[in-house]
Amino acid sequence: MPMVEFSAVLDSDTGHAWSLLKKFGEIHKWHPSIVESSIEDNQPDGLVGCVRKLTLADGAVVRERLLTVDDRNLTLCYRFEESPLPLDNYLAIVKLVSLTGQSKTFINWSASFDLQDLNTADHYQELIRGLIVDGHNSLQLFLIRH
Repeated sequence: MPMVEFSAVLDSDTGHAWSLLKKFGEIHKWHPSIVESSIEDNQPDGLVGCVRKLTLADGAVVRERLLTVDDRNLTLCYRFEESPLPLDNYLAIVKLVSLTGQSKTFINWSASFDLQDLNTADHYQELIRGLIVDGHNSLQLFLIRH
């Protein structure tokens, strides 16, 4: 099972970063690859089990189910319900850690998945890493501006 991890430090206090990240249905506000996002079936945003529908810049649709939101440990976890990518069992985790005495936050992004074609591992690991890094960089800019 391939895994992609990316860790960095956000120039933002942890409370501000967490309040933005846990708004599961509002990812389009800061992720550059997502032009529209919404929570399906009138479920409350951030409710465990809710599904967000993402429309990507190329028109593709991804649906993701929120599995956990842990306010104490500042962690959220979600999986693909539907994706145009030939991946199975996609699971993503985002975790924040407050840096003591600083207005900065350590963030760890990780994603694991199974491949439908084992020969595509390098390609899809790079693709997922690119989506995570682009999202992280855009999140950092959004946090600075808001």
